[in-house]
Amino acid sequence: MRFADYLLLTLRSLRRSRLRSFLTISAIVVGATGVTVMLTFVTSVKNFVTQQYVQTGQIDQIQVSETPNLTYSPTGSSNGPGPQGVGNTSTLTPALEAQIAALPHVTGVAAIAQGFGSQDLAYLSYGGHELNFNNLSAYEPDGVITPTLVAGRDLGPTDTANAILVSSDYADALGFKGSYAKLVGQTVELHTDTGYTGVGATLPSVLPPQSQCNPTQGPQPGSSGPTCGPTASLPAIDLPAVVVGVMSAASDHGVIYLPLSWAIAIGNTALPAGSGIVSCGPGTRQTCPDTGQNQGQNQGQNQGQNQSGQAPGSPQIVTWTTQTATQFLAQRGGYGSLIVKVDGTDHVAAVATSIDHLGVSAATGIDALNQQKQKANAIGLILGSLGLVALFIAALGVMNTMVMSVFERTREIGVMRALGARRSTIRRLFTFEATALGFFGGLFGVIIGSVFVLAAKNVISKSVKSGSLSGANFSVPIWLIVVVIAGTSAIGLLSGFFPARRAARLDPVEALRYE
Repeated sequence: MRFADYLLLTLRSLRRSRLRSFLTISAIVVGATGVTVMLTFVTSVKNFVTQQYVQTGQIDQIQVSETPNLTYSPTGSSNGPGPQGVGNTSTLTPALEAQIAALPHVTGVAAIAQGFGSQDLAYLSYGGHELNFNNLSAYEPDGVITPTLVAGRDLGPTDTANAILVSSDYADALGFKGSYAKLVGQTVELHTDTGYTGVGATLPSVLPPQSQCNPTQGPQPGSSGPTCGPTASLPAIDLPAVVVGVMSAASDHGVIYLPLSWAIAIGNTALPAGSGIVSCGPGTRQTCPDTGQNQGQNQGQNQGQNQSGQAPGSPQIVTWTTQTATQFLAQRGGYGSLIVKVDGTDHVAAVATSIDHLGVSAATGIDALNQQKQKANAIGLILGSLGLVALFIAALGVMNTMVMSVFERTREIGVMRALGARRSTIRRLFTFEATALGFFGGLFGVIIGSVFVLAAKNVISKSVKSGSLSGANFSVPIWLIVVVIAGTSAIGLLSGFFPARRAARLDPVEALRYE
């Protein structure tokens, strides 16, 4: 028999038992639809994440930190300065940054810091809006770090001060929701605390009388800046900053980025010197008049009297000193992290190993991408298994349908055998019918699944708009359509094998006698 003959006989048999064929195909449609929808979601997420890593260059990046068991973050925001991790012997200093930059296949290194200057800044304001700093971070704008932007541009090498990036949730709070491009180019104000002595501050040569404070005394709860010491009377100032770009809150939530050099200049506050003023409080930049408890640091001073012979509480003539950037970084424990860019994915692992040998931790973007893929694969396996359970139940339905078909057509089989049909012909005919049930079930399942994904595309996009999947393109890939249809056809084929084999083995004489 020709293929066309098998097809015509199969369609005639399906039409003859319309209800049973419809129910059998419907069971397969349910499983095929579920597999199509669930695997489409997983596949779209994987493709989107991979595309993001490739487009932003994260696939060729390495994050360096003192933190052990480091997890890669493209902005380094998950890791800040602090004690060295177990097994780490190096601090993230400019010298180490230069050493890493000199490694083979390294094309760029950018330092990242969190909190530099945040202790001196009180809030941000624009047009009557006043916002706190949730996460004030800074990085070297040398092109290595590329935040995901929704408007404007990234910080560049010429942005050494008075330029910032804000995340879209900050832009929303400033009144630019849905029109982020209008915020680009606007000047906002960064308001400092009182007693600020960093970049932009006017430092007097004569300080007014100050109240003394204990060496461990700091700002009172709820106060803005120091309440005692020589800088307490200095006013707060406003630092203007131009918004050059707005970042997607999906990847950078509640963040304001400054150029690293400006953040260091803000945090590296000046100290008054030459009047018996010393640092108060271990590990801090707070200052207070010498109370006699620091005579070891100020030899020749009398208790309660400074070097100029002025008694505490009288005006003081001072000079101001500022640490170098290297000294400031050393005091703060170095950079928070480094982002290293490599000239190719094939060299990432080797460069990461070389960095590990320098006494710090390294985490690669490609490893982070593979971890996300593995998570997506695990989710896809779970969701796909649910669809396979439905298809397994549908397979039992196909087998039952074919067994019933063999019983109902026993006399027909006997007639065909009597007219010269071979056993292989009978076996192929029933196998073809079972395969057709699976094929049509898969075909209709893919169609319904595709329509569902298309109809729900906008809903899904809105539901992940503020999440990390914002911008993902949910569509059924061609390969998935082929796999689903081929899979359901194979299920029909296997389910109909034994009923077809039974039909082929019927004795023609007994089959003709069957009523």
